[in-house]
Amino acid sequence: MGCDGRGDLERIAHVIERTGADIVGLNEVDVNFHRRSGFVDQVSWLSKRLKMEGVFGPAIAIKDPLRHTKRQYGNALLSKIPIQEYRNEIFSGRIGNEPRSLLRVKLQHGERRFQVFVTHMGLTPWMRNRQTKRIVELCHKNKLPLVVMGDWNVLPDHSEVQCLSPYLLDVATTISGSGFTYPCKAPRKRIDYIFCSFHFQVNVAQIVSTPDCPSDHLPVYCELEWKEKR
Repeated sequence: MGCDGRGDLERIAHVIERTGADIVGLNEVDVNFHRRSGFVDQVSWLSKRLKMEGVFGPAIAIKDPLRHTKRQYGNALLSKIPIQEYRNEIFSGRIGNEPRSLLRVKLQHGERRFQVFVTHMGLTPWMRNRQTKRIVELCHKNKLPLVVMGDWNVLPDHSEVQCLSPYLLDVATTISGSGFTYPCKAPRKRIDYIFCSFHFQVNVAQIVSTPDCPSDHLPVYCELEWKEKR
């Protein structure tokens, strides 16, 4: 939803096109979910519009007796790089807490395989702690290069960000300037992140300017290069 109160997928597609990104992580995605988005499958729409592969990881799925499909809300990944497989984990919430999910995608770039995670951290320390513990656990188990993206809902000095530093680099630490991402019209907080494993070198990292504010958050963008040539 834009800062003007209007949801417009074409504006989102234009931002993605302008960056030229090969891989895009999206939060707060509706799939046949609500009248606010016209019950559109936003993942399929963007995938077709941008000619990218798309996968979806719901955090909420509701059976609707009036519709043939579930109403779903969660995270998505769009990619120009072939997707090999994906899975989605759901973190159920306590009463009054929205459930969250972790979308895990394996991709193949030439001869190299790597993983990308997309998540949206919860609004409570209890939920964020569960989510980050799982990411750290997967970092221990994971042997593939890894990129993690999403809205963390906390500033960089919080434990939910700091606990990842032994395994993943916060790419925005290479940005000159604040790196603020929220709110889009007058950003004063950095709560949106891209992290990468130390298989990668960060050549470019920046916050993308979106003057028409198609979302209330600004996008984080980076260009990564393999450290070891094959």
